[in-house]
Amino acid sequence: MLSRSMSADFTGARAVELAQTAAAAVGLASTPAELVRLGSNAIVRLPEGVIGRVGRDSSWAETSEREVRLAATLLDAGVPCVRPWRVPQPVAVEGHPVTFWAEVTGSGGPPTIGELGSVLSVLHRAEIEVDLPTLDPWGHIPERVEQAPIQEQQRHALREVLDDLRERWASARFGLAEGVIHGDAHLGNLLRAAGGDTVLLDLDSACIGPREWDLAPTGLYATSLGWISRKEYQAFVSAYGFDVTEAPTFPLLRSMRELRMTAWIAMHATESEQVAAEVAHRIACLKDPALPRRWAAR
Repeated sequence: MLSRSMSADFTGARAVELAQTAAAAVGLASTPAELVRLGSNAIVRLPEGVIGRVGRDSSWAETSEREVRLAATLLDAGVPCVRPWRVPQPVAVEGHPVTFWAEVTGSGGPPTIGELGSVLSVLHRAEIEVDLPTLDPWGHIPERVEQAPIQEQQRHALREVLDDLRERWASARFGLAEGVIHGDAHLGNLLRAAGGDTVLLDLDSACIGPREWDLAPTGLYATSLGWISRKEYQAFVSAYGFDVTEAPTFPLLRSMRELRMTAWIAMHATESEQVAAEVAHRIACLKDPALPRRWAAR
């Protein structure tokens, strides 16, 4: 591990510094560098078409190593995804794992729902052998339910929904075979390059699980939430070759996605009256499946 004193805060400026230190350690150019995005990981643009991805802390080390290994395996199998740079990685800098990727340059415009279906079809049908964890369908939901700054009656309602869904999940049987899934499949994790090819990004949620898991968000957006049109959804179905909304398990997957989205926004309930009202509406919808979902896209 490259050693320097640990920083208490994971800021944009700090992430850039960490990426530059890691880049220099493996012989990559490190100046100039600029922050692209700061979230669970930081995305830093380095010279010569290199993107540095900086983990927030040491807990991301295993995931970072797995993501690089998986991307290389997927590319060898013909799955279009972001390409890891050919250097020894991840590089640990003060407990932060840093990985390096080829930048998808010259955007060819936003990808379509149909293209998402096509890329997922290629991913799900790829014959690969890779060591991945089993899907954790609950993620951070239980912690967020307990930690969210919401009213106790709202927390109680979310607990009841979570308990019900856990019971239903335990006996769920899926029509599509289990295999490698992206784990967080939506348009935000797809990019179109200048040449027109679309590639998958952010493989840190990849795991082994039912293929329906990757299809459910788009099905939810087309049905309950109405965030995409029926025409767009039909393009997705045609490209993939399966309509998850007709699967017996879709009501369960839809409710699980709704709970996940609600638990996330509940963590921000005190930001404004508008967010608090959104949280209240979503919780009411979870309690009453027939209630119209007028959810803000966030």
